[in-house]
Amino acid sequence: MKQLSVLQWLRMKKNYLFLLIALGVGSLFSVGTVLGDYMRFYDVEGTIFRIKDCASPNPLMTPCFWGAIAFVVAFFWARRLYYRLERYDMYIYHTSLSVFLVGGSIFAWTNFMRGYLAFINHGSKPIIGCSGQLVTNPFETPCFWGSVLFSISLVIAIGLWIGLRRSHATAIIE
Repeated sequence: MKQLSVLQWLRMKKNYLFLLIALGVGSLFSVGTVLGDYMRFYDVEGTIFRIKDCASPNPLMTPCFWGAIAFVVAFFWARRLYYRLERYDMYIYHTSLSVFLVGGSIFAWTNFMRGYLAFINHGSKPIIGCSGQLVTNPFETPCFWGSVLFSISLVIAIGLWIGLRRSHATAIIE
C-alpha cells in the first residue's frame, strides 16, 4: 500500500496536533473538575468511598467522572495515532476514534440537556446540578464546557477522517 506523501504527512501531523490540543484541554478541564468534586465530597463526607446516603453525589457516580475518563482515553488514543501517521492503514484506526468521539459527544450533550431541562422546569431558578453544585446558569456548568470541547474534538477528527479517506481512496486507485 502506498505511503502518504511528505506534504500529506505534514498536513496530517499539524491537524492531529489541533486534535491533541483540544483533547488535552478537555482532559485537563474534566479531570480538574472531577478532582474538585472529589475534594468537595471529601470535605462533606470525610471519605471518598461512600456511595449511598450522601449529602452530595459521589463523583464516581456522576457523568463528569465518566466524561473525564472518555476525554483521557480519547487523548491517549489520538496520541498513539499521531505517532502512527506514517502508516497508510491509519484511516481504519482513525475511523474508530471518530466513532468514539461521536459517542462521547452524544453522552456529553445528553447530560447537559438533562441538566438544562431540569433548570428550565424549575422556573429558571437555581438548582443543584448532578455534581452537587448550585447551578444558576446551565451555560456556565462544567457539563456544558465539556460538551463544547468534545464537539470541537469531534469536528477536528471528522476533518482528519475526510482527509485520510481521500488519501486512502487515491492510494487504492493508483
